[in-house]
Amino acid sequence: MYKNMWIVLLVIIGTFLFYLIQKEDDVITKANVIIYTDGKTSSEKEITDIKTLEELQRVLEQIKWNRQIKVKMARQEDAKLIIFKQGKQQMSEKVIQYRIWFEHTDIGATIISNDPEENVGTLNKNSAKILEDIIYQK
Repeated sequence: MYKNMWIVLLVIIGTFLFYLIQKEDDVITKANVIIYTDGKTSSEKEITDIKTLEELQRVLEQIKWNRQIKVKMARQEDAKLIIFKQGKQQMSEKVIQYRIWFEHTDIGATIISNDPEENVGTLNKNSAKILEDIIYQK
């Protein structure tokens, strides 16, 4: 009986560790930013600095996603962020596109992702400020 319990416990721990390793595997290798002003592209840039990409990854992990709703925003996004993720286990690069609206209210930002695992999300005011600083290089 104890032997079976240990086997089950080891399987659970192994599955949990495998999940953690897989989740941390995806690393942002670069990001492209498109900034819109008055409905037109006003600037484009590429982010490749490792410290900035790590900070961007931390901010994106703070987004509270809702996969169940569909939204249509009344105005054009303030910025578009295209990230390139590389996983240690994957041979191909994953590209995710985020459309970002900075709200300057209690909801700091609304984000729409083209990744069905994410869909629509919000960032609190503090995290949105960090994201805004990264995008606008403040």
